[in-house]
Amino acid sequence: TKRKGILDVHIDFDHEEADLLAELVAIRYLALDKQVFCREPGAGAGYKLVVSKGAIKKLALGKSTKAFAFKFAACLTGRLKGATIEVSQSMEFMDEPGEGNIELLDVDKQAYTQTHDEISTPAIGPVLVTQHAIDQYQARITSGDPKKPWASLVGRLQHPELQVQPFDEKVARHKARKYGRVDNVEVWGHRDSKFK
Repeated sequence: TKRKGILDVHIDFDHEEADLLAELVAIRYLALDKQVFCREPGAGAGYKLVVSKGAIKKLALGKSTKAFAFKFAACLTGRLKGATIEVSQSMEFMDEPGEGNIELLDVDKQAYTQTHDEISTPAIGPVLVTQHAIDQYQARITSGDPKKPWASLVGRLQHPELQVQPFDEKVARHKARKYGRVDNVEVWGHRDSKFK
C-alpha cells in the first residue's frame, strides 16, 4: 500500500465546515477503505491520528456540539475508538504535490455517513454491525469486557458453525410488543455457546 501522497477530497454538497467533514472522510477512507496501516483496524488502540482540527478530537470523545458531523465521525467512536488523536497544524510530513502522488476522492455523502460496517460472515451472510450492536454485545457478554469490542463481536459473527437457534417465548412476546412483529427476528448462536 502506498502510504505517502496527497488525498484531494471533494464532497458532493456545500457546508460552511466542509474542511472538517472532508478530513473526517479522509480518515475513514485511509484507515478503513485504503487500509494505509496495512490491515483492517478492529479497534483504535495502538493507532495515532494527527489531525488539523480540535473538533475531530472532540467528536471522537463524544464531547462535540457539531451534530452535523456525528455521522461522518462514526468510525472514530466505533471501530477506531481508543485511537490517540493529536491536533497539529504542522505541514512537516506533507508531501509535495507532483505527478502521480495526488489521489482524488469524490465523496458520496450517503456512503460516508453510514453508521454501520458491513461484514461478510460464512454462516449468516452479510451483516451490518452498528455501534448499538457493539454496545449491546458489551453489556451482555459474560466472559468479561473485551479490549477490542468491535473485533471481538466480528470474530464471533464470523464463526462458521453459527446456526439459527430457537428463542425464548418471553423474548418473542417482548419483541412483538416493542416492534409489532417477530417474523423478521432471528437468533443465531453456536450450539455449545450460552451467548446468543
